[in-house]
Amino acid sequence: MKRIWELDFLRGFAIIMMVFDHLMYDFMIMPSFFSNFQAVDNQFFSSLQDLAESYWVSDLRFYGHFFFVSVFLLVSGISFTFSKSNLSRGLKLTLVALLINVVTIVLESFVANTLIIFGIIHLYAFSILFIYLLRKFIKNEIVILIIALVIIALGFPLKFYDPEYLTNFEFSKLLEIIIGFKAFGADYFSIIPYTGIILLGTVIGKVYYHNKVSLIPTVKIKDKNIFMIAGKKSLLIFLTHQFVLLALVFAIGYLFGYRY
Repeated sequence: MKRIWELDFLRGFAIIMMVFDHLMYDFMIMPSFFSNFQAVDNQFFSSLQDLAESYWVSDLRFYGHFFFVSVFLLVSGISFTFSKSNLSRGLKLTLVALLINVVTIVLESFVANTLIIFGIIHLYAFSILFIYLLRKFIKNEIVILIIALVIIALGFPLKFYDPEYLTNFEFSKLLEIIIGFKAFGADYFSIIPYTGIILLGTVIGKVYYHNKVSLIPTVKIKDKNIFMIAGKKSLLIFLTHQFVLLALVFAIGYLFGYRY
């Protein structure tokens, strides 16, 4: 199947914004990376950390984060309708999600605030399997749309936009974290409302992309465009970018005299 350029572009745009968001998070928590952060007191790094803190509590981050995540998940839902092996994809991503748990548990021993319990890969794995089963029994797109909107709507009374973050992980709270009653982790996306957004994307895919071709074929975007490249490699970028960002922050910090 020929790739649909607008989906690659939107996915790439969203993933690049997500990388930027995570980079700001890394800058914000630099004092937890370097034990001598205050002692070194490098003006550039201190200003960078202050900027990241300001960004993290800003309206730009509050609304922008939800917007870009929603774009990414909607496109992921549309892409769900193109795959002939969603069960296999879901199971493979479940293994990847469990690997992320293991890696971040180990990483947490060295770098604070890096533990991931239920992140976007976990959400995506769950959603693929859930939607795969749901669509086995329900074929009507109106019913699917209603279910999607209900899941999204449930996010508002749960305050998904301002969840109660736990400072320490408690296994007894795992189900509440997964559903969305509580929040925890450096990368956190609850089932409610985000599975609903992916499900909504599958409705868009079924209704508008049933022919699996671009809706705006007259627009030409070069394949070497950074957003197109990122869109095609979004899963790889997501799985590796935080390790690359952390390595860069540590390496540059070390050059300026910062130490773990």
